[in-house]
Amino acid sequence: MSSSLRLALTAAAALAALPAAAQETPVAAPADWGAALAGDARAFHDTIADSHPGPVDVENPDFNAHLEAGLALALERALTATSNEHWYFALQAYAASFDDGHLGLKDWAPMGHAWTADWPGFLTGLRAGPEGERHEVVFRRDEAAPPLGAVLVGCDGRAAGALAAEVIGRGAGRWSMASRRAAYAGTLFVDQHNPWVRRPEQCEFRVDGESRSYRLTWRDLPDATRDEGFAAARSPRFVADIGLRPWAGGQWISLGGFNGDPDSEDGVKLTALQTQIAARADEIRNAPAVVFDLRGNGGGSSAWIYGLARTLWGEAHVEFHQPESTAVDWRASEKNLATIESYKAMFASNPEAMAWLNEISAGLTAARAAGEPLWRQADDDEAATVEPARPSPMQARTYVFTDSGCASACLDAVDLLKALGATHVGLETSGDTVYMEVRDEVLPGGRVTARVPMKVYRGRARGNNETWTPDHVWTGVLSDTAGMESWIAGLDAAAAQR
Repeated sequence: MSSSLRLALTAAAALAALPAAAQETPVAAPADWGAALAGDARAFHDTIADSHPGPVDVENPDFNAHLEAGLALALERALTATSNEHWYFALQAYAASFDDGHLGLKDWAPMGHAWTADWPGFLTGLRAGPEGERHEVVFRRDEAAPPLGAVLVGCDGRAAGALAAEVIGRGAGRWSMASRRAAYAGTLFVDQHNPWVRRPEQCEFRVDGESRSYRLTWRDLPDATRDEGFAAARSPRFVADIGLRPWAGGQWISLGGFNGDPDSEDGVKLTALQTQIAARADEIRNAPAVVFDLRGNGGGSSAWIYGLARTLWGEAHVEFHQPESTAVDWRASEKNLATIESYKAMFASNPEAMAWLNEISAGLTAARAAGEPLWRQADDDEAATVEPARPSPMQARTYVFTDSGCASACLDAVDLLKALGATHVGLETSGDTVYMEVRDEVLPGGRVTARVPMKVYRGRARGNNETWTPDHVWTGVLSDTAGMESWIAGLDAAAAQR
Protein backbone atom coordinates (compact mmCIF):
# COMPACT_ATOMS: atom_id res chain seq x y z
CA MET A 1 0.00 0.00 0.00
CA SER A 2 1.38 3.39 -0.98
CA SER A 3 2.51 5.58 1.91
CA SER A 4 0.58 8.46 0.35
CA LEU A 5 -2.77 6.72 0.76
CA ARG A 6 -5.10 7.56 3.61
CA LEU A 7 -6.75 5.04 5.88
CA ALA A 8 -8.71 7.54 7.96
CA LEU A 9 -11.81 6.05 9.53
CA THR A 10 -13.91 9.18 9.30
CA ALA A 11 -14.30 12.15 6.99
CA ALA A 12 -12.53 15.41 7.72
CA ALA A 13 -14.43 17.80 9.94
CA ALA A 14 -16.08 20.74 8.21
CA LEU A 15 -15.55 23.58 10.62
CA ALA A 16 -18.58 25.81 10.40
CA ALA A 17 -18.99 29.44 11.28
CA LEU A 18 -22.08 28.53 13.33
CA PRO A 19 -22.16 26.25 16.38
CA ALA A 20 -21.49 22.67 15.37
CA ALA A 21 -23.49 19.60 16.24
CA ALA A 22 -23.12 18.76 19.90
CA GLN A 23 -22.14 15.46 21.47
CA GLU A 24 -24.87 13.34 23.03
CA THR A 25 -23.21 12.62 26.39
CA PRO A 26 -24.47 15.12 29.01
CA VAL A 27 -21.79 17.38 30.47
CA ALA A 28 -22.45 19.95 33.18
CA ALA A 29 -21.76 23.60 32.43
CA PRO A 30 -18.60 24.88 34.15
CA ALA A 31 -18.90 27.20 37.13
CA ASP A 32 -16.27 29.47 35.57
CA TRP A 33 -16.41 29.90 31.79
CA GLY A 34 -13.09 31.74 31.75
CA ALA A 35 -11.34 28.85 33.48
CA ALA A 36 -13.00 26.40 31.09
CA LEU A 37 -11.86 28.39 28.07
CA ALA A 38 -8.30 28.63 29.38
CA GLY A 39 -8.18 24.93 30.22
CA ASP A 40 -9.56 23.74 26.90
CA ALA A 41 -7.37 26.14 24.91
CA ARG A 42 -4.26 24.87 26.69
CA ALA A 43 -5.34 21.25 26.20
CA PHE A 44 -5.93 21.83 22.48
CA HIS A 45 -2.54 23.51 22.23
CA ASP A 46 -0.82 20.67 24.10
CA THR A 47 -2.47 17.97 21.98
CA ILE A 48 -1.19 19.68 18.83
CA ALA A 49 2.27 20.18 20.33
CA ASP A 50 2.43 16.51 21.28
CA SER A 51 1.08 14.78 18.17
CA HIS A 52 0.84 17.13 15.16
CA PRO A 53 3.78 17.11 12.69
CA GLY A 54 3.69 20.92 12.47
CA PRO A 55 5.65 21.75 15.66
CA VAL A 56 8.65 19.72 14.41
CA ASP A 57 8.21 20.40 10.68
CA VAL A 58 11.31 22.19 9.37
CA GLU A 59 9.38 23.02 6.18
CA ASN A 60 6.82 25.02 8.19
CA PRO A 61 8.92 27.24 10.47
CA ASP A 62 5.98 29.55 11.29
CA PHE A 63 3.77 26.81 12.73
CA ASN A 64 4.89 27.14 16.35
CA ALA A 65 4.53 30.92 16.35
CA HIS A 66 0.97 30.50 15.09
CA LEU A 67 0.24 27.83 17.68
CA GLU A 68 1.45 30.08 20.50
CA ALA A 69 -0.26 33.24 19.19
CA GLY A 70 -3.58 31.43 19.01
CA LEU A 71 -3.22 30.23 22.58
CA ALA A 72 -2.25 33.70 23.79
CA LEU A 73 -5.39 35.21 22.23
CA ALA A 74 -7.62 32.49 23.72
CA LEU A 75 -6.09 33.02 27.18
CA GLU A 76 -6.57 36.77 26.88
CA ARG A 77 -10.22 36.25 26.03
CA ALA A 78 -10.56 33.84 28.95
CA LEU A 79 -9.94 36.76 31.32
CA THR A 80 -13.35 38.23 30.43
CA ALA A 81 -15.27 35.10 29.38
CA THR A 82 -18.58 34.68 31.20
CA SER A 83 -20.78 32.57 28.89
CA ASN A 84 -21.00 29.54 26.63
CA GLU A 85 -20.74 31.91 23.66
CA HIS A 86 -17.44 33.33 24.95
CA TRP A 87 -16.07 29.80 25.39
CA TYR A 88 -17.31 28.35 22.09
CA PHE A 89 -16.43 31.18 19.72
CA ALA A 90 -12.97 31.75 21.21
CA LEU A 91 -12.08 28.07 20.83
CA GLN A 92 -13.63 27.91 17.36
CA ALA A 93 -11.56 30.90 16.23
CA TYR A 94 -8.38 29.27 17.59
CA ALA A 95 -9.10 26.05 15.68
CA ALA A 96 -10.13 27.80 12.46
CA SER A 97 -7.06 30.04 12.47
CA PHE A 98 -4.92 27.12 11.30
CA ASP A 99 -6.82 27.07 7.97
CA ASP A 100 -6.71 23.28 8.01
CA GLY A 101 -9.79 21.13 7.51
CA HIS A 102 -8.03 18.23 9.24
CA LEU A 103 -7.19 20.17 12.40
CA GLY A 104 -10.02 21.35 14.60
CA LEU A 105 -12.61 20.74 17.30
CA LYS A 106 -15.82 18.70 17.19
CA ASP A 107 -18.49 17.12 19.42
CA TRP A 108 -19.18 20.23 21.47
CA ALA A 109 -21.02 19.36 24.70
CA PRO A 110 -24.44 21.06 24.92
CA MET A 111 -24.12 21.78 28.65
CA GLY A 112 -27.76 22.81 28.79
CA HIS A 113 -27.21 25.80 26.50
CA ALA A 114 -29.96 26.90 24.08
CA TRP A 115 -28.52 28.59 21.00
CA THR A 116 -30.46 31.54 19.61
CA ALA A 117 -29.83 33.89 16.71
CA ASP A 118 -30.85 37.37 15.54
CA TRP A 119 -31.14 38.82 12.05
CA PRO A 120 -32.08 42.17 10.48
CA GLY A 121 -35.00 40.81 8.43
CA PHE A 122 -32.95 39.74 5.39
CA LEU A 123 -30.13 37.41 4.36
CA THR A 124 -27.54 37.61 1.61
CA GLY A 125 -25.88 34.98 -0.54
CA LEU A 126 -22.62 35.05 -2.44
CA ARG A 127 -22.99 35.37 -6.19
CA ALA A 128 -20.25 35.44 -8.82
CA GLY A 129 -20.16 37.36 -12.07
CA PRO A 130 -17.88 39.21 -14.49
CA GLU A 131 -17.17 41.82 -11.81
CA GLY A 132 -16.25 39.21 -9.22
CA GLU A 133 -18.05 38.08 -6.08
CA ARG A 134 -20.93 40.04 -4.59
CA HIS A 135 -23.08 39.62 -1.48
CA GLU A 136 -26.64 39.89 -2.79
CA VAL A 137 -29.92 39.97 -0.87
CA VAL A 138 -31.63 36.65 -1.61
CA PHE A 139 -34.21 36.40 1.18
CA ARG A 140 -36.17 38.87 3.32
CA ARG A 141 -39.15 39.11 5.66
CA ASP A 142 -39.07 42.89 6.26
CA GLU A 143 -40.46 45.35 3.72
CA ALA A 144 -38.09 48.00 5.07
CA ALA A 145 -35.06 45.81 4.36
CA PRO A 146 -33.00 46.06 1.18
CA PRO A 147 -34.91 44.52 -1.75
CA LEU A 148 -34.09 41.19 -3.34
CA GLY A 149 -31.12 41.60 -5.65
CA ALA A 150 -29.62 44.51 -3.70
CA VAL A 151 -25.82 44.22 -3.58
CA LEU A 152 -23.94 44.91 -0.34
CA VAL A 153 -21.31 47.66 -0.59
CA GLY A 154 -20.24 47.62 3.05
CA CYS A 155 -21.21 48.23 6.68
CA ASP A 156 -19.87 50.61 9.31
CA GLY A 157 -16.87 51.54 7.19
CA ARG A 158 -16.01 47.91 6.36
CA ALA A 159 -16.19 46.87 2.70
CA ALA A 160 -18.35 43.83 1.96
CA GLY A 161 -15.45 41.42 1.46
CA ALA A 162 -13.59 42.59 4.57
CA LEU A 163 -16.80 42.42 6.60
CA ALA A 164 -17.43 38.80 5.56
CA ALA A 165 -13.84 37.84 6.35
CA GLU A 166 -14.17 39.32 9.84
CA VAL A 167 -17.68 38.18 10.73
CA ILE A 168 -17.60 34.70 9.12
CA GLY A 169 -14.10 33.90 7.96
CA ARG A 170 -12.42 33.91 11.37
CA GLY A 171 -14.76 31.17 12.54
CA ALA A 172 -14.98 29.21 9.30
CA GLY A 173 -11.30 29.19 8.34
CA ARG A 174 -9.81 28.64 4.88
CA TRP A 175 -11.49 31.85 3.75
CA SER A 176 -9.17 32.15 0.74
CA MET A 177 -11.12 29.32 -0.94
CA ALA A 178 -14.03 30.39 -3.15
CA SER A 179 -15.90 27.20 -2.22
CA ARG A 180 -15.54 28.03 1.47
CA ARG A 181 -16.83 31.57 1.01
CA ALA A 182 -19.79 30.38 -1.04
CA ALA A 183 -20.69 27.73 1.55
CA TYR A 184 -20.85 30.14 4.51
CA ALA A 185 -21.68 33.52 2.98
CA GLY A 186 -25.35 33.08 3.84
CA THR A 187 -24.53 33.56 7.54
CA LEU A 188 -23.23 37.11 7.10
CA PHE A 189 -26.39 38.65 8.56
CA VAL A 190 -27.02 35.97 11.18
CA ASP A 191 -25.92 37.02 14.66
CA GLN A 192 -25.18 34.01 16.87
CA HIS A 193 -24.13 36.38 19.67
CA ASN A 194 -20.42 35.92 19.06
CA PRO A 195 -18.91 38.34 21.61
CA TRP A 196 -15.65 38.58 19.67
CA VAL A 197 -17.27 39.96 16.50
CA ARG A 198 -18.89 43.37 15.94
CA ARG A 199 -22.18 42.86 14.10
CA PRO A 200 -23.16 45.36 11.35
CA GLU A 201 -25.39 48.29 12.25
CA GLN A 202 -25.39 50.70 9.28
CA CYS A 203 -25.03 49.19 5.79
CA GLU A 204 -24.87 50.50 2.26
CA PHE A 205 -26.41 48.60 -0.65
CA ARG A 206 -26.46 49.18 -4.39
CA VAL A 207 -30.07 49.11 -5.59
CA ASP A 208 -30.87 49.65 -9.29
CA GLY A 209 -27.51 51.30 -9.76
CA GLU A 210 -27.93 53.69 -6.83
CA SER A 211 -26.40 53.60 -3.35
CA ARG A 212 -28.84 53.36 -0.43
CA SER A 213 -28.13 53.29 3.28
CA TYR A 214 -30.02 51.08 5.75
CA ARG A 215 -30.00 51.13 9.56
CA LEU A 216 -30.30 47.49 10.63
CA THR A 217 -32.87 46.49 13.22
CA TRP A 218 -31.88 43.17 14.74
CA ARG A 219 -34.56 40.78 15.98
CA ASP A 220 -35.01 37.08 16.82
CA LEU A 221 -34.43 34.64 13.94
CA PRO A 222 -36.68 31.55 14.21
CA ASP A 223 -35.06 28.29 13.14
CA ALA A 224 -37.60 27.67 10.36
CA THR A 225 -37.02 31.12 8.88
CA ARG A 226 -33.25 30.64 9.11
CA ASP A 227 -33.42 27.32 7.27
CA GLU A 228 -35.63 28.81 4.56
CA GLY A 229 -33.22 31.70 4.17
CA PHE A 230 -30.18 29.45 4.00
CA ALA A 231 -31.86 27.38 1.29
CA ALA A 232 -32.29 30.55 -0.76
CA ALA A 233 -28.71 31.67 -0.08
CA ARG A 234 -26.99 28.50 -1.18
CA SER A 235 -27.70 25.12 -2.69
CA PRO A 236 -27.68 22.47 0.06
CA ARG A 237 -25.34 19.51 -0.24
CA PHE A 238 -26.67 16.30 -1.67
CA VAL A 239 -25.13 12.97 -0.68
CA ALA A 240 -24.98 10.47 -3.51
CA ASP A 241 -25.63 6.86 -2.63
CA ILE A 242 -22.86 4.28 -3.11
CA GLY A 243 -23.42 1.98 -6.05
CA LEU A 244 -23.25 1.26 -9.78
CA ARG A 245 -26.09 1.84 -12.22
CA PRO A 246 -26.61 2.44 -15.93
CA TRP A 247 -27.54 5.83 -17.33
CA ALA A 248 -28.23 7.09 -20.85
CA GLY A 249 -24.54 7.77 -21.48
CA GLY A 250 -23.12 4.53 -20.08
CA GLN A 251 -22.34 3.69 -16.44
CA TRP A 252 -22.71 5.83 -13.29
CA ILE A 253 -20.61 5.09 -10.19
CA SER A 254 -21.93 6.88 -7.09
CA LEU A 255 -19.40 7.42 -4.31
CA GLY A 256 -21.04 9.55 -1.63
CA GLY A 257 -18.57 8.52 1.10
CA PHE A 258 -15.21 6.87 1.70
CA ASN A 259 -15.44 5.80 5.36
CA GLY A 260 -12.38 3.64 5.95
CA ASP A 261 -14.09 1.29 8.41
CA PRO A 262 -15.19 -1.77 6.38
CA ASP A 263 -17.95 -2.43 8.91
CA SER A 264 -19.47 1.05 8.55
CA GLU A 265 -22.48 1.66 6.31
CA ASP A 266 -20.20 3.16 3.66
CA GLY A 267 -17.68 0.35 4.08
CA VAL A 268 -20.23 -2.40 3.51
CA LYS A 269 -21.57 -0.68 0.39
CA LEU A 270 -18.11 0.07 -0.96
CA THR A 271 -17.00 -3.53 -0.46
CA ALA A 272 -20.06 -4.73 -2.39
CA LEU A 273 -19.38 -2.11 -5.07
CA GLN A 274 -15.81 -3.34 -5.53
CA THR A 275 -17.11 -6.87 -6.10
CA GLN A 276 -19.77 -5.63 -8.54
CA ILE A 277 -17.33 -3.53 -10.56
CA ALA A 278 -14.82 -6.38 -10.75
CA ALA A 279 -17.55 -8.67 -12.12
CA ARG A 280 -18.69 -6.11 -14.70
CA ALA A 281 -15.33 -4.51 -15.47
CA ASP A 282 -15.38 -5.20 -19.22
CA GLU A 283 -18.90 -3.76 -19.58
CA ILE A 284 -17.90 -0.62 -17.69
CA ARG A 285 -14.62 -0.15 -19.57
CA ASN A 286 -16.39 -0.34 -22.94
CA ALA A 287 -19.29 1.97 -22.07
CA PRO A 288 -19.38 5.28 -23.96
CA ALA A 289 -18.97 7.27 -20.74
CA VAL A 290 -18.47 6.56 -17.03
CA VAL A 291 -19.31 9.13 -14.34
CA PHE A 292 -17.74 9.04 -10.87
CA ASP A 293 -20.26 10.92 -8.72
CA LEU A 294 -18.65 12.35 -5.56
CA ARG A 295 -21.54 14.51 -4.37
CA GLY A 296 -21.55 14.65 -0.58
CA ASN A 297 -18.18 12.90 -0.24
CA GLY A 298 -16.10 14.59 2.45
CA GLY A 299 -13.25 12.07 2.64
CA GLY A 300 -12.22 8.98 4.56
CA SER A 301 -9.92 6.39 3.01
CA SER A 302 -8.45 6.81 -0.47
CA ALA A 303 -7.86 3.03 -0.63
CA TRP A 304 -11.40 2.69 -2.02
CA ILE A 305 -10.84 4.81 -5.14
CA TYR A 306 -7.41 3.27 -5.75
CA GLY A 307 -8.93 -0.21 -5.63
CA LEU A 308 -11.67 0.72 -8.10
CA ALA A 309 -9.19 2.41 -10.42
CA ARG A 310 -6.86 -0.58 -10.48
CA THR A 311 -9.80 -2.80 -11.42
CA LEU A 312 -10.84 -0.60 -14.33
CA TRP A 313 -7.60 0.91 -15.63
CA GLY A 314 -5.22 -1.87 -14.63
CA GLU A 315 -2.49 -2.04 -11.99
CA ALA A 316 0.35 -0.92 -14.27
CA HIS A 317 -1.59 2.02 -15.71
CA VAL A 318 -2.57 3.33 -12.27
CA GLU A 319 0.98 2.86 -10.98
CA PHE A 320 2.40 4.92 -13.85
CA HIS A 321 -0.15 7.77 -13.68
CA GLN A 322 -0.97 8.01 -9.96
CA PRO A 323 -0.08 11.30 -8.21
CA GLU A 324 2.92 10.94 -5.95
CA SER A 325 4.42 12.74 -3.00
CA THR A 326 8.14 12.48 -2.44
CA ALA A 327 7.81 11.21 1.14
CA VAL A 328 5.49 10.87 4.15
CA ASP A 329 6.61 11.76 7.68
CA TRP A 330 4.67 10.59 10.73
CA ARG A 331 4.79 12.34 14.12
CA ALA A 332 6.19 9.76 16.50
CA SER A 333 3.99 10.41 19.53
CA GLU A 334 2.76 7.82 22.00
CA LYS A 335 -0.88 8.63 21.26
CA ASN A 336 -0.40 8.46 17.49
CA LEU A 337 1.16 5.02 17.93
CA ALA A 338 -1.77 3.94 20.11
CA THR A 339 -4.19 5.11 17.42
CA ILE A 340 -2.46 3.04 14.75
CA GLU A 341 -2.55 0.03 17.06
CA SER A 342 -6.28 0.53 17.62
CA TYR A 343 -6.95 0.30 13.88
CA LYS A 344 -5.67 -3.25 13.73
CA ALA A 345 -8.82 -4.74 15.22
CA MET A 346 -10.92 -3.12 12.51
CA PHE A 347 -8.72 -4.23 9.61
CA ALA A 348 -7.77 -7.69 10.84
CA SER A 349 -9.36 -9.27 7.75
CA ASN A 350 -7.53 -7.00 5.29
CA PRO A 351 -3.95 -8.27 4.74
CA GLU A 352 -2.86 -5.20 2.76
CA ALA A 353 -4.13 -2.77 5.41
CA MET A 354 -2.64 -4.86 8.21
CA ALA A 355 0.78 -4.86 6.53
CA TRP A 356 0.56 -1.09 6.23
CA LEU A 357 -0.44 -0.65 9.87
CA ASN A 358 2.29 -3.02 11.08
CA GLU A 359 4.87 -1.06 9.11
CA ILE A 360 3.74 2.25 10.65
CA SER A 361 3.58 0.77 14.14
CA ALA A 362 7.12 -0.59 13.87
CA GLY A 363 8.40 2.66 12.41
CA LEU A 364 6.84 4.85 15.11
CA THR A 365 8.11 2.51 17.82
CA ALA A 366 11.66 2.66 16.46
CA ALA A 367 11.55 6.45 16.09
CA ARG A 368 10.35 6.88 19.65
CA ALA A 369 13.10 4.58 20.96
CA ALA A 370 15.65 6.66 19.09
CA GLY A 371 14.20 9.95 20.33
CA GLU A 372 13.26 11.04 16.80
CA PRO A 373 10.18 13.32 16.52
CA LEU A 374 9.32 12.12 13.00
CA TRP A 375 9.43 8.77 11.21
CA ARG A 376 9.73 8.70 7.42
CA GLN A 377 7.64 6.00 5.78
CA ALA A 378 9.13 4.33 2.73
CA ASP A 379 6.88 4.04 -0.33
CA ASP A 380 6.73 0.49 -1.60
CA ASP A 381 4.61 1.60 -4.56
CA GLU A 382 6.99 4.02 -6.21
CA ALA A 383 5.65 5.35 -9.49
CA ALA A 384 6.74 3.50 -12.62
CA THR A 385 9.16 5.46 -14.78
CA VAL A 386 8.29 3.68 -18.03
CA GLU A 387 4.79 3.73 -19.49
CA PRO A 388 3.22 0.26 -19.68
CA ALA A 389 3.65 -1.43 -23.06
CA ARG A 390 -0.02 -2.32 -23.25
CA PRO A 391 -2.66 0.43 -23.29
CA SER A 392 -5.16 0.58 -20.47
CA PRO A 393 -8.25 -1.56 -21.01
CA MET A 394 -10.37 1.43 -19.91
CA GLN A 395 -11.88 2.79 -23.15
CA ALA A 396 -14.76 4.85 -21.76
CA ARG A 397 -14.64 8.61 -21.55
CA THR A 398 -14.67 9.40 -17.82
CA TYR A 399 -16.07 12.25 -15.76
CA VAL A 400 -15.70 13.08 -12.06
CA PHE A 401 -18.43 15.25 -10.46
CA THR A 402 -17.63 17.15 -7.26
CA ASP A 403 -19.30 19.64 -4.95
CA SER A 404 -17.71 22.29 -2.75
CA GLY A 405 -17.38 19.91 0.22
CA CYS A 406 -15.00 17.53 -1.54
CA ALA A 407 -11.98 17.27 0.78
CA SER A 408 -9.42 14.83 2.14
CA ALA A 409 -9.70 11.41 0.40
CA CYS A 410 -12.32 12.88 -1.94
CA LEU A 411 -9.58 15.21 -3.22
CA ASP A 412 -7.29 12.18 -3.54
CA ALA A 413 -9.95 10.65 -5.80
CA VAL A 414 -10.04 13.76 -7.98
CA ASP A 415 -6.23 13.82 -8.10
CA LEU A 416 -6.16 10.21 -9.29
CA LEU A 417 -9.09 10.34 -11.71
CA LYS A 418 -7.81 13.51 -13.39
CA ALA A 419 -4.37 11.92 -13.71
CA LEU A 420 -6.09 8.98 -15.43
CA GLY A 421 -7.75 11.34 -17.91
CA ALA A 422 -11.14 12.12 -16.35
CA THR A 423 -12.89 15.40 -17.13
CA HIS A 424 -13.74 17.32 -13.97
CA VAL A 425 -17.32 18.64 -13.82
CA GLY A 426 -19.51 20.11 -11.08
CA LEU A 427 -18.40 22.64 -8.49
CA GLU A 428 -15.01 23.81 -7.25
CA THR A 429 -13.76 21.49 -4.53
CA SER A 430 -12.56 22.31 -1.06
CA GLY A 431 -8.84 22.01 -0.33
CA ASP A 432 -6.63 20.42 2.28
CA THR A 433 -3.21 20.96 3.73
CA VAL A 434 -0.34 18.49 3.54
CA TYR A 435 -1.12 17.37 7.12
CA MET A 436 -3.17 14.16 7.03
CA GLU A 437 -4.51 11.07 8.79
CA VAL A 438 -6.45 12.52 11.69
CA ARG A 439 -7.11 11.06 15.10
CA ASP A 440 -9.60 12.24 17.72
CA GLU A 441 -8.87 13.05 21.36
CA VAL A 442 -11.44 14.17 23.92
CA LEU A 443 -9.98 17.11 25.82
CA PRO A 444 -9.68 16.63 29.62
CA GLY A 445 -12.73 18.72 30.49
CA GLY A 446 -14.95 16.39 28.43
CA ARG A 447 -16.56 19.40 26.72
CA VAL A 448 -15.05 19.07 23.23
CA THR A 449 -12.95 16.73 21.08
CA ALA A 450 -9.81 17.68 19.17
CA ARG A 451 -9.03 16.33 15.69
CA VAL A 452 -5.30 16.25 14.96
CA PRO A 453 -3.37 15.08 11.87
CA MET A 454 -0.61 12.53 12.45
CA LYS A 455 1.42 12.71 9.23
CA VAL A 456 2.66 15.19 6.61
CA TYR A 457 3.11 14.75 2.86
CA ARG A 458 6.35 15.92 1.28
CA GLY A 459 6.35 17.15 -2.31
CA ARG A 460 2.66 16.60 -3.04
CA ALA A 461 1.75 17.71 -6.57
CA ARG A 462 -1.40 19.54 -5.43
CA GLY A 463 -0.37 22.46 -3.27
CA ASN A 464 -1.27 23.29 0.30
CA ASN A 465 -5.01 24.13 0.48
CA GLU A 466 -5.16 24.13 -3.32
CA THR A 467 -8.59 23.43 -4.77
CA TRP A 468 -9.67 21.85 -8.05
CA THR A 469 -11.71 24.05 -10.40
CA PRO A 470 -13.91 22.00 -12.77
CA ASP A 471 -13.53 22.10 -16.54
CA HIS A 472 -17.31 22.53 -16.73
CA VAL A 473 -19.26 24.21 -13.91
CA TRP A 474 -22.68 22.92 -12.85
CA THR A 475 -25.09 25.77 -12.15
CA GLY A 476 -28.12 23.70 -11.17
CA VAL A 477 -29.30 22.21 -7.89
CA LEU A 478 -27.06 19.45 -6.57
CA SER A 479 -29.98 17.10 -5.96
CA ASP A 480 -31.12 17.31 -9.60
CA THR A 481 -29.59 14.03 -10.75
CA ALA A 482 -31.73 13.84 -13.88
CA GLY A 483 -30.71 17.34 -14.92
CA MET A 484 -27.11 16.51 -14.21
CA GLU A 485 -27.27 13.39 -16.37
CA SER A 486 -28.72 15.38 -19.28
CA TRP A 487 -26.04 18.06 -18.87
CA ILE A 488 -23.16 15.55 -18.82
CA ALA A 489 -24.69 13.73 -21.79
CA GLY A 490 -24.48 16.99 -23.73
CA LEU A 491 -20.87 17.49 -22.72
CA ASP A 492 -20.04 13.92 -23.67
CA ALA A 493 -21.74 14.20 -27.07
CA ALA A 494 -19.52 17.18 -27.83
CA ALA A 495 -16.45 15.30 -26.55
CA ALA A 496 -17.28 12.30 -28.75
CA GLN A 497 -17.16 14.52 -31.84
CA ARG A 498 -13.65 15.75 -31.10
